[in-house]
Amino acid sequence: MGMLDAYAPIIDRIEALARARGLSFEPVYFRLTDSDELAEVASMGLPNRFIHWYWGGAYKELTTQQNKEVFSILELVLNTRPSHAFLRASNTYLQNVLVIAHVFGHVDFFANNHWYRKSNKNMLNEAELHARLIRHYEARFGKERIEKLLDALLTVATTVNAFERSPEARRRRLIYFLEEKAPLEDFERHLLQAVREEAEYFDLIQRTHIINEGWATFVEADLLREILDPREWITISVQLSSRPAPYTIGYSLFKAIKDGRGFDAALEVRTYYEDVMLIQEALSEDMIRRLDIFVYDPKEKKKSYDVQRVRDMLIEQKQFKGQPHVEVELGGNHRDLTLVHKDEERKLEPKRISLFLKAVHSLWRNPVRLRANGKVYTYDRRGFSAT
Repeated sequence: MGMLDAYAPIIDRIEALARARGLSFEPVYFRLTDSDELAEVASMGLPNRFIHWYWGGAYKELTTQQNKEVFSILELVLNTRPSHAFLRASNTYLQNVLVIAHVFGHVDFFANNHWYRKSNKNMLNEAELHARLIRHYEARFGKERIEKLLDALLTVATTVNAFERSPEARRRRLIYFLEEKAPLEDFERHLLQAVREEAEYFDLIQRTHIINEGWATFVEADLLREILDPREWITISVQLSSRPAPYTIGYSLFKAIKDGRGFDAALEVRTYYEDVMLIQEALSEDMIRRLDIFVYDPKEKKKSYDVQRVRDMLIEQKQFKGQPHVEVELGGNHRDLTLVHKDEERKLEPKRISLFLKAVHSLWRNPVRLRANGKVYTYDRRGFSAT
């Protein structure tokens, strides 16, 4: 009997409880694996994705944190059809029971959330095809040239928005503008499209992090109440309260919805909402104070628990993912490309601007300008300058 076989009865029981509550999902394939493989997949985002130096940096950070026991990756589940979930072999049996219940929350979210219904469920296979395509182009055009191209593409890929449907708004986002207008060779545009598709897949995950993890944690707790004995339930209760912010915020929001309006209302929210809508409508002042979520005012040197300021802070983090809000200025000179930083109160580092514009210039092949910090920064064939 294999180690995974030992979990078969509890997997079946948790799945039955989930379906009895109205959850629905694709078949789930669980796999028992070690910490290194989990870290490898987590750093790349998908198994068999194309190789790049960035994933190596993320992998090193994850394995270092695990070795120091700063935190550990307890679970990993992929938004694919069918769903694939990884259990860590070094987890205790109880930890993996928690993971299994958590996974069924995720796969229900993947199958039913309005935005996830539109997501690419075949990305596992497509990412592997992209990796093969990159190896083909490396053999044809040289590894160094393709690596430099990927560096530039991954730099501009931060400007994707998986939610954006307006054609004009999409054109203002740099990667879509470059895909449509940049003077790229066919293979370069092909790779841009591949990187953009993968970036949109992960962008959706980032923009629904709170509601997705919150729903999975809420489902996990709801299911395990019927499975665990009192001593085990105390253990999980302590563990739930010490999870990262997206988990605890999302869990608290769903618990409040269920306590106030019932489980069916929670199911409806998981279907139609994303992070911004959930935060705007469900995050209360009482919850903000209980979870100690605040905006720090550096001038007054104190915390603010003002509900709208906290909501605005969390929503801004969702909308721009910590990246500068830079848009393409449409119209004007068709040869030159002008970008505008829309948040003038937030100053950008000139060194970071230089690296960013260099990457954009390598794709645009003509002068690129960025209006930011009250200046105009330019990158052209002579290099970087500011006026």
